[in-house]
Amino acid sequence: MKKIYRLLYSNKFVAMVMLLMQIITFVAMYIWISDYSKVLFGLSTVLSAVLIIFEINRTEESTFKMTWITLIAIIPIFGALFYLFTRAQGVSMNIGDDYKNIQEANKKYLVQDKDVMKNIYQTDKNQDGFARYLSKYGGSPAYTNTGVQYYSIGERMFEDMKKELLKAEKFIFLEFFIINHTSRMWNEILEILKKKVKQGVEVRVMYDGMGCIVTLPRKYNEYLERQGIKCRIFSPIVPLLSTHQNNRDHRKIMVIDGAVAFCGGINISDEYINEKMRFGHWKDTGFMLRGEAVAGFTAMFLEMWNVNDEHIEDCGEYIQASKKYSVSTDGFVIPFGDTPLDEVYIGKRAYIMTPYLVIDDEMYECMKYAAQRGVDVKIIMPHIPDKKYAFYLARTYYKELLKAGIEIYEYTPGFVHAKMSISDGKKAIVGTVNHDYRSLYLHYECAAYMLNVPAVMDIERDFKDTLELSQKITLEDVKHFNIFTKLLGHIIRLVAPLL
Repeated sequence: MKKIYRLLYSNKFVAMVMLLMQIITFVAMYIWISDYSKVLFGLSTVLSAVLIIFEINRTEESTFKMTWITLIAIIPIFGALFYLFTRAQGVSMNIGDDYKNIQEANKKYLVQDKDVMKNIYQTDKNQDGFARYLSKYGGSPAYTNTGVQYYSIGERMFEDMKKELLKAEKFIFLEFFIINHTSRMWNEILEILKKKVKQGVEVRVMYDGMGCIVTLPRKYNEYLERQGIKCRIFSPIVPLLSTHQNNRDHRKIMVIDGAVAFCGGINISDEYINEKMRFGHWKDTGFMLRGEAVAGFTAMFLEMWNVNDEHIEDCGEYIQASKKYSVSTDGFVIPFGDTPLDEVYIGKRAYIMTPYLVIDDEMYECMKYAAQRGVDVKIIMPHIPDKKYAFYLARTYYKELLKAGIEIYEYTPGFVHAKMSISDGKKAIVGTVNHDYRSLYLHYECAAYMLNVPAVMDIERDFKDTLELSQKITLEDVKHFNIFTKLLGHIIRLVAPLL
């Protein structure tokens, strides 16, 4: 009886019921409208035309437009209703507006140091314009005096996360896409958080409503609040009415006292530290910052924390705390919440590790142009996927990428969840950004752009070590891929931006 009660009260059960009810409601609406087909056929045609014109004139990536236009044109009534249900709603726009307002309020605490920009120009003139762009338009200043510790595996990062949490004296901020309440990883962190709360440390935890829908019980935020931990859910899923499943908080951020910040692909669940084996060996990466650049991640956390608040919090005390922890070291670090991946392809070699590969025209042309002008472009993908449909979809790009001169490898021991890019052993991007539509256009993401910091060499060394454990894919291999999975992948590719 207790098991039945737990099932009925679980997020997983609620999610299944919610999804089923949404499908039933949507199908019922479609059938009801179809009964009035003679009257509504003309109206649906007009509506479809209006939506197509509207979509054509939207400022977004062309493949997105073509996918929606095709869906509306081929299945007019269903496509139009589905479009209105998922796209023509104000939830995501409201979140975006709130986020911009909070960013604007924090600008006075994220002023670009002119000497830092001058030093970037003197170090590498090609990076000066890029750094200025991120600072001016992304609200992401470049920092120096920041130490970077790179982690080639989740287990090592987890151990340092616990050590740093135990040192906390003032505040702890956690923002994660997935937190699994049954995992050893979370329970060990939670015990430290409870202890720190009793010591007077301010603790805030934020998790994504969709990402944690099956990993946390309902009202888990209320449980954490009872422990003295401030907690917020980003875009909680509301049965029947939720239409903002696309714009998720995919970030993974931990900030402690403004002194250190952790980020990377690692969520708080045991597969990320190979405590639990799901898809072979789980290859993930991350980093710890110590010093002034921590301010960037502090600001990103607080900006998301304050979304939907009536009053904008003054975050200056938290953001400016990082200045006290300056570290004398080489190089520059730019924490950002955008996706400037094109910068990776400027140089002589560009190495990419990503779990998902769903590329748009612009990214493909960028990769192709780089390879054709002699840049050594290598991509490492998983060999054992976590989502088969995403794996089959990614493989549909292999042929055209290989023909363009790009080398593709699959990590044979298991699943690659790392999100990192390296160029020329001088610059790197590590964070939460996948090479797919969701990360590039839909989700809220974060990462750090590193220029001439010593850790970049560690990142490139890790890539080469991972390459040794990976299978090189050739055009001959592509020919022998399973015909069914190839066909399925190409079908899925038709709606790739919607997945």
